[in-house]
Amino acid sequence: MADYVILTDSSTDLTKDLRERFGIDDYLPGNITFPDGHNEDSTLDWESISPQDFYTSMSKDSMYSTGIKGLEVQEAFFEKYLKQGKDILNISLSHALSNTYDCCRKAASNLQEKYPDRKIIVVDSLRYSGGDGLLCSLAGDMKKAGKSIDEVAQWLEENKHRCHQTGTVDDLKFLAKMGRCSNVSAFMGSLINIKPIAEFNRDGMNQIITKVTGYKKLYTAMIEYMKATIEPNPKRIFVSHTFRKAQWLQVQELIREEFHPEEIIPTTVCMANGSSIGPGMVVAFYMGKEISEGLVEETKILEDIKAKL
Repeated sequence: MADYVILTDSSTDLTKDLRERFGIDDYLPGNITFPDGHNEDSTLDWESISPQDFYTSMSKDSMYSTGIKGLEVQEAFFEKYLKQGKDILNISLSHALSNTYDCCRKAASNLQEKYPDRKIIVVDSLRYSGGDGLLCSLAGDMKKAGKSIDEVAQWLEENKHRCHQTGTVDDLKFLAKMGRCSNVSAFMGSLINIKPIAEFNRDGMNQIITKVTGYKKLYTAMIEYMKATIEPNPKRIFVSHTFRKAQWLQVQELIREEFHPEEIIPTTVCMANGSSIGPGMVVAFYMGKEISEGLVEETKILEDIKAKL
């Protein structure tokens, strides 16, 4: 069996220690433009700015924008490993949120002719942030357990619709501006103390499916929703936030008490994702039941929960 690497991009929220732990060999950062107009790599390790400074600036209405590196850079990134005689499994940010997946797919197609003996498999995670990171971590576990590149890729394709999210974002203006969430307009306006709850749909887009008032009701709705959708004996749950540490810690404690997962991995959302989310996100990502078409079942679950709050 040929050796292979697991590659990804700067949407996974996996810092260096997590990438090393899960065997994510490398990632290609995108571009991020700061409010003052200068550009940097959208890295995962917060080398040039702290999360607090980043999200505090966004609280003051500073806007950041992101973009991909382009086809030539993506090809060079892949070729570095092909030259080493390694196959590639690339796990990409959802195509509904970025052109990253399309760029990776084109790069793989172009390089396949040059390296006919190598495998280049590009998987659209249909996820972002901790959801993308969770899938990458499970792929890394499978590789360490001796699974082949084809086995891991097949598992990802068959199971990515089981990756859920539940939680909220205080301010939807960043998601609305960047086009990172469907049906945002229906929930815009005065959001004082209103907590919209979103889930991934089968197209890989965030979709708001209900809203509650205040964090107390949010926490109850999150836990009850997880009860209805989570897999038995959960192995790993990611809990991510954008400058909401107190709420982030509270959600972790509630999940630990209710579900006793093997582990909870707390993450701060990286620059690439954070620029389109803004401050105020607290979200849990976990594996569970397969997501329904149009989120019909998930919407009903949350509406039933909401009616009892």
